[in-house]
Amino acid sequence: MNFFTFSSDPHRRFVLWLLVFVWMSVAGLFILGVYFQPLYGDLTRIGNFTEREFGWNRPQRTFLHTKLDFPGSDKSGKYGDYYDVLVLGDSFSNVRPEFQWQNYLAASSGWTVATLNINRVRLQQILTSRTFLEHPPKVLVFESVERELPNHLMENNLNSNLKIQNHKQSIDNLVRIDDSPKTEDKIPGQIFLIYRNTPLKEIKIDYVWKLIWNNVLRNFGINSSPYVYKLPLIKSAPFSSRNQREILVYKDDLQKVKIWNHDELFVMNDYIKELRSIVESNGYTRFVLMVVPDKLSAYSDYLKDIKLRNISLLSGLSDLQPDTMPRFDNTLISEINAGKMDVYLPDDTHWGSAGQCIAANTLTAFLLPSIHGSTGGSATNKNILRPNQCF
Repeated sequence: MNFFTFSSDPHRRFVLWLLVFVWMSVAGLFILGVYFQPLYGDLTRIGNFTEREFGWNRPQRTFLHTKLDFPGSDKSGKYGDYYDVLVLGDSFSNVRPEFQWQNYLAASSGWTVATLNINRVRLQQILTSRTFLEHPPKVLVFESVERELPNHLMENNLNSNLKIQNHKQSIDNLVRIDDSPKTEDKIPGQIFLIYRNTPLKEIKIDYVWKLIWNNVLRNFGINSSPYVYKLPLIKSAPFSSRNQREILVYKDDLQKVKIWNHDELFVMNDYIKELRSIVESNGYTRFVLMVVPDKLSAYSDYLKDIKLRNISLLSGLSDLQPDTMPRFDNTLISEINAGKMDVYLPDDTHWGSAGQCIAANTLTAFLLPSIHGSTGGSATNKNILRPNQCF
């Protein structure tokens, strides 16, 4: 055996053992990834929590063949065609088209619905667009999650001198909703069940390693994910996740107290009155403010920390705007406290299909009195699909 061959044997063995070690490490991380389950929710992703613990396990309803439109990606505010309902909203109206509440609204009313992203388009761009001026929608929904409402109102503050062309027909003569209830079996071929499956191709080794590292830090009392809080509950919440005694919430759900206060309520109220006055100045379009309760607010009755149970001021703002704000907080919280499962997804800031359905029917109930010549308030028609009839 020559010198070169002799000296290379240890090197080969070292390389071989190194490869075996790397392969076993990767295989071990992959197996852990299967156990932890692939990422789905935004809170598990941002906060480095496992889907095994917080992932939803009951099927969700979805409109796989959604007919919703999401124009305006160029930030111009132009949306081209006429729509009965125009929504300017955040991720609660945009994040997953096949899940969105607008599908239920369109299916039950027959209306056409378009949605623009409030983080890309400003209301004034919409109101001054040619399509809005010539073919205004029946309803304009200004949607915002609770924690971001002060910012969204400020960003869309309008010039008080802005006036919109008047249309002869009144809102009450144009708002028409099908009164018959639309349960799942009455929307044939539109709603499908989906499951949170765990395909092997979705296993991310880097995520698994990051997850392990961050959980090690947590065990030493180091907060490695300051954007998401895991809060204890006094009783099991109606989530289909394995963990029902803790809740994941976004940090701004707690920190909204810095900008939500009683003085700010009257500032926001002035903004809202100005928006409504300008939007409805054409005598045709109805303005609706859709404020989505933060997940923390929706599950406040379950929180162990008493100080966090009453930080929401949504009811106070709603009292100032009864003809503009449907009480999504009341209907959602009522259904959650009645045991409705996955109104909000346990691994996410957003609604599950039950929450989407409840929101859509709350809005429909709010608009329905327009048929009978009144405005605002809650529907009294006994045939309308109630929030508690959602799946």
